[in-house]
Amino acid sequence: MAYEAETIVVLTMGNELRGDDRAGLFFGELLRSFSTVPVFEGGDAPESITGKIRRARPDSVLIVDALDFGGQPGEMKCIFSDELSNNGASTHASLKLLVSYLEMTTGAHVYVLGIQPKTLELGADLSPEVSESIRDRISAIKNHPAGVVSLITEHQPPRCRSWVDGFHNE
Repeated sequence: MAYEAETIVVLTMGNELRGDDRAGLFFGELLRSFSTVPVFEGGDAPESITGKIRRARPDSVLIVDALDFGGQPGEMKCIFSDELSNNGASTHASLKLLVSYLEMTTGAHVYVLGIQPKTLELGADLSPEVSESIRDRISAIKNHPAGVVSLITEHQPPRCRSWVDGFHNE
């Protein structure tokens, strides 16, 4: 597959008022500051912008969201749709349903980048661990010749494990 010619969009999710639930939104803000890849801010109602995503006719959709997968705060992990449960680790109603819907209506490959939150407390700021992890990853994307495409190409099985390893802050 010629990734250079692919249309890639990023969908960020989160709630500005709930600490690290803002992680996906922060990722998108930083990415938008230098990348030409379309970033759609889904907030806490990502289903409301699926029409815009469909109109973009993407080949790949990268969803970035705070997910509690039992990792260290700020740790990032690629999550496959079959690993998501209907009430899943996402702070949002049904990430699995959203992924399935986007796959069905766009024909795109949908990838989920989960960021382990430290706190989801109402009124809390983004934790230093999560903020630093996101800044590090964005810096790596900015400095990679393929930019966001590097996330998608490395996400393809069986290379997913190497992609995940690149997102750990150890």
